[in-house]
Amino acid sequence: MQDARKRRAFACCFATVVALGVYGWIQNSVLFPRFAEFFPVGREIDTAVRAALYIAVAVVASRKPNLLDARTISATSIVAVASATALLYAAVSMESNGLAILGIVFFEIGHIWIVVMYGLALCLLATPRHSALAVAFGTVAGDIIQGIVGVFPLEVGMAAMAGLPLVALALSYAPAARFLSMLQSEAAPSELEIANPRSFLAPTNALFACILVFSAASGYALTLNEVDNAPNSSPAEWMGTLAVALLMMSRRKPGGEDMLFSLSALLVIAGFLAAPLTFGTDDAGANALLRIGKNCFDVLVWMTVASIGKQNPFSLLIALGIANAARSIGTIAGAIAGHTVNDFAPVAEPFAHTITACALFAFVAFLWLGFRNFSFERTIRGLEMPQTAQQNDDREDVFDKRCFTIARDRGLTERETEIFLFMAHGRNVGFIEEHFVISRNTVKTHVKRIYKKLDVHSQQELIDLAESEPR
Repeated sequence: MQDARKRRAFACCFATVVALGVYGWIQNSVLFPRFAEFFPVGREIDTAVRAALYIAVAVVASRKPNLLDARTISATSIVAVASATALLYAAVSMESNGLAILGIVFFEIGHIWIVVMYGLALCLLATPRHSALAVAFGTVAGDIIQGIVGVFPLEVGMAAMAGLPLVALALSYAPAARFLSMLQSEAAPSELEIANPRSFLAPTNALFACILVFSAASGYALTLNEVDNAPNSSPAEWMGTLAVALLMMSRRKPGGEDMLFSLSALLVIAGFLAAPLTFGTDDAGANALLRIGKNCFDVLVWMTVASIGKQNPFSLLIALGIANAARSIGTIAGAIAGHTVNDFAPVAEPFAHTITACALFAFVAFLWLGFRNFSFERTIRGLEMPQTAQQNDDREDVFDKRCFTIARDRGLTERETEIFLFMAHGRNVGFIEEHFVISRNTVKTHVKRIYKKLDVHSQQELIDLAESEPR
């Protein structure tokens, strides 16, 4: 029964990856090419709005998780996506920049929470390896579907853009809702972080910087050598990603994050080196290399975030928000570079070569200077599970029971047991004197008797005895 539930959860996440992958492709091949005719910065504005909303998700998840009600979020997402679809269709039909911006904002408000719900469901699979395989095979299936169906007409594409995110929401709702309910019942992660700093990744952690840089390569691949303002794609993309997925499936040992990172980096470097050979052509070879590298890195990111969630569930939603914000910001930077190369390649090819060479140098320098000693595996393993207020209360109850057992076994009186409990918790003579409203001499007399019965000579020895006594 449990295996069947795991298989159903994996199948739902796989289907969600496919749905959102096809949605993203439709957005880039149907909506944004139409925007390019009257609103050429539409894609960049959409990505910027997405980045801002992901940052908002991370802040809310850290400080006010009680606001994250699954039903409210889902209802808001459905209304926002439906409204945005009408606005975006009207914007394209009327070539209105204002309606386009309004539609983008509404759509991202709805879409962002759907991706968050999907991310939670994905990261809550049995193991991080399952999360990575769902992403890898889902990406391959989405790419194959894209190659089969071709580019949709505007009306069909807009309907699919509205429907596919809602399918993803339906598939991921149940596990994500359970997680959000758990998050609401505990202290805010920002409060837990104060007492458990080693349990959370800071927004400045090298992991998120790495996501930003690799996403820049992804943005460059999206726009390089565009065909009719749509991404230039090749079957080699899904074939390469499938090979990586099969390799991961054959690996039985846990880990492998650092190896996957190295493979991603090599593929991206190869893509940058091949890019000048494709300027001014429809050759998608460089795009394919860059995207296979990006797909490998996406798998790595999901595996890493899922591992973070396993180590510390309270940091999962925060990590999702920061990681996706970094991905969006990097994509904008890469897309701008790709557009610039496309503009200059026909008229000033040496300048286009220079931009690509600078991008490659920056990428390699970043890896060499910032990531020689960085390890995804060490970052994940270095996180600790924070102690919640309930867990601290439970531990204190266990400790108190242990103290009562010691007192009973060593023949302490009722008053001596009470004083022993206070001393085991580190309270001094003055505190005990005030609490019981007895004289200092009386407290000292009780303490001497307790020491004698326990065969200890100081309060520290008493505490050590209480902490070391078997349960």
